[in-house]
Amino acid sequence: MTQMPGLLDTEALRKDFPILDRAIHDGKKLVYLDNAATSQKPRQVLDALSEYYERYNANVHRGVHVLAEEATALYEGARDKVARFINAPSRDEVIFTKNASESLNLVANMLGWADEPYRVDAETEIVITEMEHHSNIVPWQ
Repeated sequence: MTQMPGLLDTEALRKDFPILDRAIHDGKKLVYLDNAATSQKPRQVLDALSEYYERYNANVHRGVHVLAEEATALYEGARDKVARFINAPSRDEVIFTKNASESLNLVANMLGWADEPYRVDAETEIVITEMEHHSNIVPWQ
C-alpha cells in the first residue's frame, strides 16, 4: 500500500500495539475504537509498566522509603513531561485519571464548585450531542 505524504503511517503505528496483531473474523486485523472505555497499550507502555512493577512498585507520595521516593520521582517526572508536551505552565496543571468517566466527572464536579464566571449549576444549559460518551451525559443530568 502506498503511503500518501502528510498522512499517518497506520501500519507503523499498529506495530507498536501487540494486541493489534490479533486476527479476528475471518483473519481480518483487529480494529479497536472503544478507547474512552479502555485504551490499548503500545509496547513502550507495556515495557514501562513491567519495569515499574518489577523495580519501583510503591505508593506515590505515601512513603519515606527508597521505593516510595523513586516511585514519586517517576510519577512527578511523568507529570513534568506531559506539562512540557502540552505547554502547561507547570506539572500542577496536569492531573492523571483512570479513564474518560473519571475525567468527565472530575470536570463536572469542579465546574459545580467553581466561582463565577465558571460555575455551572441547575440553571446552566449544557449542550451535548446524542453521540456523547455516556460519561459525558450523566454528570449533566
